Amino acid sequence: MVVESEEVRHESSEEYDSEEYEDDDEVLDTEHIDVEMEEDDFKTQGKERCKDAFLNFSSDYEDNEADEDNDLVDEDEEGFGSEEEIDDTAGANDLDLGDAVGAGFPIHDPSVKWNKMKPLLGERYESPHQLQQCLTNYAIKSGYNIKFAKCDTVRLTAKCGSKMKSQPCPFRVHASWMTQERSFQIKTLVDEHKCVRNFNISNLLSPRWLARHFLKELIMKPNLKCKEMQSIIRTKFHCGVSWSKAYRTRCRAMTIIDGKLTEHYARVWDYCHELLRSNPGSTVQVGVTVNPDQTTYFHRMYLCFKAIKEGWKIGCRRVIGLDGSFLKGTCKGELLTAIGRDANNQVYPIAWAVVDIENKANWKWFLELLTEDLNLLDGGGFTVISDQHKGLLEATKEVLPNVEHRQCARHIYANFRKTYSGVEFKNMFWAASLSTVESEFLRKMDDIKEVNPNAYEHLIARDPHTWCRAFFRTDVACEAVENGIAECFNAIILDARKKPLLAMFEEIRLYMMDRFYHMLQKAEKWESVVCPAAIKKMNKFGEDLRNWNVNPSGPSIFEARNGLEGYVVNLQSRVCSCRLWDISGIPCVHAQCAILFTGQDPVHFISEWFHVDRFKAIYANNILPVNGRNLWPRTSYIKPLPPLARRMPGRPTLKRKRHATESQDKYSQNKMKVTGKGRTVQCKNCLQRGHNKASCKNPKVTPEPKPKKKMGRPRLDPDISHWTRGGVRGGVRGSRGGARGSRGGRWGNRGGAVGNTGDVVANRGGRGSKRGGRGSKRGGRGSKTSVGIEGGGVAEVEGGGVAEVEDDTIPEKYLVHLWKAMQDLKLSGYSTEEIKKSLSLTDSHMKQLNDYNDTIEQVLPMSMEEEYPPQTETQDGAEEIIPETQPESEEEEEGINDTHELPVHLRIVKKRRPSERIVKTKLKKMGCVGTSSNSALELD
Repeated sequence: MVVESEEVRHESSEEYDSEEYEDDDEVLDTEHIDVEMEEDDFKTQGKERCKDAFLNFSSDYEDNEADEDNDLVDEDEEGFGSEEEIDDTAGANDLDLGDAVGAGFPIHDPSVKWNKMKPLLGERYESPHQLQQCLTNYAIKSGYNIKFAKCDTVRLTAKCGSKMKSQPCPFRVHASWMTQERSFQIKTLVDEHKCVRNFNISNLLSPRWLARHFLKELIMKPNLKCKEMQSIIRTKFHCGVSWSKAYRTRCRAMTIIDGKLTEHYARVWDYCHELLRSNPGSTVQVGVTVNPDQTTYFHRMYLCFKAIKEGWKIGCRRVIGLDGSFLKGTCKGELLTAIGRDANNQVYPIAWAVVDIENKANWKWFLELLTEDLNLLDGGGFTVISDQHKGLLEATKEVLPNVEHRQCARHIYANFRKTYSGVEFKNMFWAASLSTVESEFLRKMDDIKEVNPNAYEHLIARDPHTWCRAFFRTDVACEAVENGIAECFNAIILDARKKPLLAMFEEIRLYMMDRFYHMLQKAEKWESVVCPAAIKKMNKFGEDLRNWNVNPSGPSIFEARNGLEGYVVNLQSRVCSCRLWDISGIPCVHAQCAILFTGQDPVHFISEWFHVDRFKAIYANNILPVNGRNLWPRTSYIKPLPPLARRMPGRPTLKRKRHATESQDKYSQNKMKVTGKGRTVQCKNCLQRGHNKASCKNPKVTPEPKPKKKMGRPRLDPDISHWTRGGVRGGVRGSRGGARGSRGGRWGNRGGAVGNTGDVVANRGGRGSKRGGRGSKRGGRGSKTSVGIEGGGVAEVEGGGVAEVEDDTIPEKYLVHLWKAMQDLKLSGYSTEEIKKSLSLTDSHMKQLNDYNDTIEQVLPMSMEEEYPPQTETQDGAEEIIPETQPESEEEEEGINDTHELPVHLRIVKKRRPSERIVKTKLKKMGCVGTSSNSALELD
């Protein structure tokens, strides 16, 4: 079905026009807020200004209309419609009032509070229904179980429903119509009770009666649960009801509210005419939707007072924040607002409108009216700040093509954080957004690109010209990168957004009247020529003032420097090369340094947009008062019906869902909690994320083994590759007293390879005796000897090492081992001179080894068992080398010595990493670059 819409516009000249409209399907669902807010603004949330009973749906509403068939007996309630006949014969308390004149009898007052009502003999009522309500209120308040034996359009008879047969309660009421007037009168009353209080009177608590007592609760809290209603009934009326009765009560109460809403929306035209009468020059426009069956529904309403728009034209900066917020009460919809900034950088609401949905068509309609009220033309010279709503962005381009449209950086970061979260990305984003020059912005973006190129592309695609200060205009005196000022206003009117349409508009109007009055009173107490908020921001800009030096270049041109940073300041033009002074209109730290250098006050260089005189001019004219609904003029327009209910997706909520990036300030009701929200589990079966092992259907995957970490602490110096704890001059290693025995050499004390006494070579020593043992673990440092060669060539020098004796050549059987030692030292990062010092080699030895290196074609591989015999760890961290097999006799030993006389092996003995102090000491002794590995080279 095609929906036609009719727009009716009301101006001060009372001219009307109409336009066609077709709904769109598009639906929209701080730490960096730069706005001066006061606690008084938030204290007003709980203050109810609009006291109109009609607008707020007072809980005193009484449903005085009976059913169409006038059958007041609720057949589904216990105790109603009893078949027991009551004798209507007049008793001792009966009065024959059939022919009496009713002027002398009291008249029931329905305005009396329900718990104060009590039946009186001869009291007159409008109808049997009114008497029934009075008796019900009396019974519930007193705790009497009254039953209605007769209750129809002619008569009403009630008695006490006590079940005590031995002593029945005598209470009885009988009433009927009077003959000489149209009044329903009590003609028989026995007001005496012999029963006790009854807490089981739920039959009297009918859904109709309870509904009238829950109107206010359901208006303020439409999502009140049935269980909560049961608890309230039990506390207030001292009686329990079933869940089904609470549900029927809620349904009946909502029906009453909807019926009141019909009358509420029917007076929209009257309210608009009253606003135009009391505030000439204001703009009020109401849009209605007319269906093919001529049914008219409310669609949208726009309101902008003349005093507000004239104040904005006089003194506010040319910056407007646009935002939409949901209505929280029975009337669903969206509240669109246009918010400005006054001279004290505070909230200045300009216009607001209620629409059914936030889409392009409604935003275009709102912007067209706003443009006409503020004379925005094509937007040239003005700035608009909003979120990323697509309908708003497209409508702004069509209505205000030349306006500077900034996007809220907080919304940009909220979307950015969904993919690229973390403190590092957060700090880099805000550093880029708050950059005031393009070169600085590019450097910050390069930092993001270096960390993650995809994050860089994500931000570039969002048009940095709309959320970075480096590209903002310099003639609006506003450096804000967010739209927090609109969010602040939405929080201030949170309670008003829970009310029906006209009550909400009245609440906002009264808030604006009160705000205009108090802002003007506050301005009278300011002594400075500049508003306090501007001075406060200037002091914040100049926190780092003492670290900057000023170099004058002329009377008004200066250069401010801090280390390698330097900026040019021109006091005459009021510009700085950092552009912060140009954008904000408030001197930056560089400008403040230059101003103080000349002996002037920086306050005098603040833009005129922040002067107190301009602030007073904004609030000079206030909104004029409006009459109550009893004096509203009656209009001849078709009364619109409430908008059709539109269920939003998801569970309804009253509180705004705060984003994780929003700061928890003093106004926030929620406290930051550390939770596991946002984490993803990893399956231990397939190693994929998003599910666990219990629900995994993928085949099992064996994880790759992790590479082993190097033992010990990290390197002290990247240039140091290895470190040895051996002697400097005497061989590669000399232990402090562990692996080498204190008396016996390597495996025996008969002259092993390394003896404590310094004997390098013993022709008959061999490997030593098995009886020598390993020696004491607490032995001394050991010998600093290196290599002993039979017959000379290499011999011990005091302190260890290798010295030339007779022949300055290396025997062939030791050449291979020394060559291998030299290759390992090269791989460890040793230079040629360091190798010579470590092995105590001469130039002829090095030449011999180099020649051998040139002639060798292949190095025979040695197995790990041959190269590195099994080792065992000692208490001091060293690992001693234990031979796999040992000779069983001395003959076998001699055979070994004949075949392997004085073998030389390159051993790797794992040691604990030395401390930094030991490293420095060893390096100083060696006179060369040391090493820092877990291994040490040793020559046996």
